[in-house]
Amino acid sequence: MSFRKSAKRVFASAMAGLFKRQNISAEQLVVSTAKRILIVRPHNQMGDMICATPAFRAIRETYPEADITLICAPINHDAVRCNPHVNRVIVFDKRKCRNPVHLFNHVKSLRAIRPDLAFVLNSVSYSVTSTALAVASGASLIVGNESASFGFDITSKIYSLELPSFPEIDCNAVLHNLAPLQAVGISTADLSTVVVSSVEEIELANKYLADISTGCPVWVLHPGAGKAENSWPVERFADIADRAVQHGATLVVLQGPADVEVISRFKELVTAKVNYMSVTTVGVCGSILQQSERFICNDTGLMHLAGAVGVPSIALFGKTDPAIWGPINPVVGCLRGNQGILNNLEIDFVWNCWLELPIREDIK
Repeated sequence: MSFRKSAKRVFASAMAGLFKRQNISAEQLVVSTAKRILIVRPHNQMGDMICATPAFRAIRETYPEADITLICAPINHDAVRCNPHVNRVIVFDKRKCRNPVHLFNHVKSLRAIRPDLAFVLNSVSYSVTSTALAVASGASLIVGNESASFGFDITSKIYSLELPSFPEIDCNAVLHNLAPLQAVGISTADLSTVVVSSVEEIELANKYLADISTGCPVWVLHPGAGKAENSWPVERFADIADRAVQHGATLVVLQGPADVEVISRFKELVTAKVNYMSVTTVGVCGSILQQSERFICNDTGLMHLAGAVGVPSIALFGKTDPAIWGPINPVVGCLRGNQGILNNLEIDFVWNCWLELPIREDIK
């Protein structure tokens, strides 16, 4: 551990006792009449944020009349800004908040919410920053994952109620995100993830699809991945693209900010006419997927988006376990290479699985 992190841990532990909240039992929490709730979850992985949306639903179902505000990182704003289970979303930009003026204004905006109750939701790590945001909001009660499992003696000194932490994921990510809340009686029967596009995003998606329309079904492909080890060889994606066009599909290739090199190589390899689209917002991309017949991708955030909007999909896995990271939605089929080696997935096998996905009856 770096000196900076060690110092941060010691300082946070020493200061924690100054911000102790009133204790509350799990039974009292569930029957609480909190009118204003703050959910703090400023993590920077889009897929993990989408997997957390059923947890937001569980809080909404437990407190149906509450005004709920969610704090998220800039990268996840598009994925949750139209979420039906929260009333508003506030972006916490950690880099900008290094500026004292920006930090002051951010804290001021949190205080203006006047939350009765704050939930600090973690996944596989503990965030001192998240706890600090909950404290800074002035929330009367703070509930969140305990920090002791991660080596921090903080939450027991601050939180009104500690939720259990699960540093190791041994179940699907959606269930893992829900488990701490379920332990205190906050749950939901609906495990589906959700990403909602705005009216403007739907209009942009419709215009794009109208511009490329050939009268053939739209198939979508994304050859990129945030991690190199999660990337099926780009030449195999190019082969799949050529087969799709030969099969009669209008093919759309999605490109994210990190996919420049992959797309450049893809363009050199593909021989068929395909359509390229730079992902402008998660909502635009989600609307295009929602109107497409099928989708294929690596284990990425867009895979979780596909599960949320319900497009029949094939997701390709190597080292990561699809039982943990694959979308719960049955329309997403997860293929894993033998012995966890992504390159062991052969082109013919992947193509046949993609081709055999059911034809959608809910789109034109």
